[in-house]
Amino acid sequence: MPKNNKRYKKSDKNENFIYSEAFPPDKNGRRKKITQYSLSHDILSDTKINPEDIIYKPLTLADIEEIENLHKEWFPIEYDHRYFQKIFINKHNSYFTIGAYYKIKNDKNEDKEIILGLAMCQFRPVSEYFIKHTSPESIEEICKNIDFNEEVLSYLNCEDYHCVYIMTIGVLDEFRRLHIGSKLINLIIEKALWDTLCIGIYLDVIYYNESAIKFYEKNNFRRATKLNNFYDLNGEKYDANVYLKIFTRKEKDYFRSKHYSLFWKLISACFITPMNIFFKILIFFLFFQCFRKKIKAE
Repeated sequence: MPKNNKRYKKSDKNENFIYSEAFPPDKNGRRKKITQYSLSHDILSDTKINPEDIIYKPLTLADIEEIENLHKEWFPIEYDHRYFQKIFINKHNSYFTIGAYYKIKNDKNEDKEIILGLAMCQFRPVSEYFIKHTSPESIEEICKNIDFNEEVLSYLNCEDYHCVYIMTIGVLDEFRRLHIGSKLINLIIEKALWDTLCIGIYLDVIYYNESAIKFYEKNNFRRATKLNNFYDLNGEKYDANVYLKIFTRKEKDYFRSKHYSLFWKLISACFITPMNIFFKILIFFLFFQCFRKKIKAE
C-alpha cells in the first residue's frame, strides 16, 4: 500500500488542506489538496512530543472512526467500513495492528489517547502471494533480485510457511520526524520473527510515491517485482512495486535465542535456589551497610 503522506507548505488561504504523496500527481507534478479529516491536527497543534512518551500497542475497535479518517488523508483508495471491521472482528486472528498513541488531557482533565501513527497487517500464506502476483517462471528472477539462498527458495513451495503483508502504514505528517514509522516497522519485524513459520514481510507501494520507497529501502526492504496496472484510482491504472524483507533461518534463530536467553535469565532470577538466596542476602547486606554509614555520617 502507499505509505503515509508528506506535508508540503500549506495554502495561506485554507489551513485545513494538506498534500499527500500517495495521491497521483497531475501532469505538472502537482498533487490534489486533501482535507484534514482527523481532528488530531487541531488537538495537537503546537504540541511538542517526547518520543519516549509515545505508547505502542494494538489498535481497538473503539478507534475505528479515527482510523477511517486517517486513511482518507493518507491514501487515495476508498476503504469500506467493513474493511476495517473485519480486521478487528476476525475469528482466525490472521490480522494484527499496531498503534502509536500519545496521551493528552481533555477539557474535563481526563486522559485522551491520540493516534500519531498506525500499521495494519495480515499473515498470508507464501504460496498465495507468489501464485497470485507472479508466474512460476518469474519466481527465479524475484529470488535473484533479493538474494534468495537455496534455503529461502525452498520456502516458496511449502504451504506451511507464510509472510506478513503490510496492508497500510502511516504517520501524522506533523510528527514524522519522531521516527514513529521506523518504530512501527521494527515492531512488525519483531512480530514476524517471533512466528516460527513466518519467512518475511512484503508490501506494495505505488510507483510514484518516492518518499515511501526511500523509507522502505532505508529499512532494508528490497524491490522484488513490479505489478502492472495494480492500482485503479479514479478510473486510471497505476503500477506498483513490491518490496520484500526476507528472513534467513540464521536471522530467526539468532533473534529467538537472544530473546529466549533474556527470558530464561528473568525466570531463573525468580527461582529460589541456594545460590540465589546467597547472592540476595549478600546484596541486601551491602546495601544495609551503605545505608548505616550514610546515617552515621549525617
